[in-house]
Amino acid sequence: MSGNPTIRPLTRGFGHRVIRPFEMRANIAKRAAVLAMLIPLVLFEMYIGTAFLPMRWQRAVNDKLPDILPKSHDWAPITHPLLSEEIERVLREHIGLKVALFAVTLVLLVGNAWLIRWVWRLSDRS
Repeated sequence: MSGNPTIRPLTRGFGHRVIRPFEMRANIAKRAAVLAMLIPLVLFEMYIGTAFLPMRWQRAVNDKLPDILPKSHDWAPITHPLLSEEIERVLREHIGLKVALFAVTLVLLVGNAWLIRWVWRLSDRS
């Protein structure tokens, strides 16, 4: 012996297959779970952020969403033909309601941003 410490490999090989230690497998699983949590949180943040866009842009985003989302065979027709216009009219007439909806949207944005930050920090610890 030359006095050097024995270096053990991180992985053990059995034939063509490599078996990783438990800590490495747990770390990979943790990163995959963090990624699986981050994707919907970021998408939700982006969608809620559209509430602050001009109404014409909001309609364009909402019209394109059915093309992105999975197709459903149970597509019920809208029960009120002018529902979005009626909602806009009510919000124009009642400014307090518009401010309250704005505040709720802002709280959702901040809460979701906090969750994204928390999950991101969770990934940094691993």
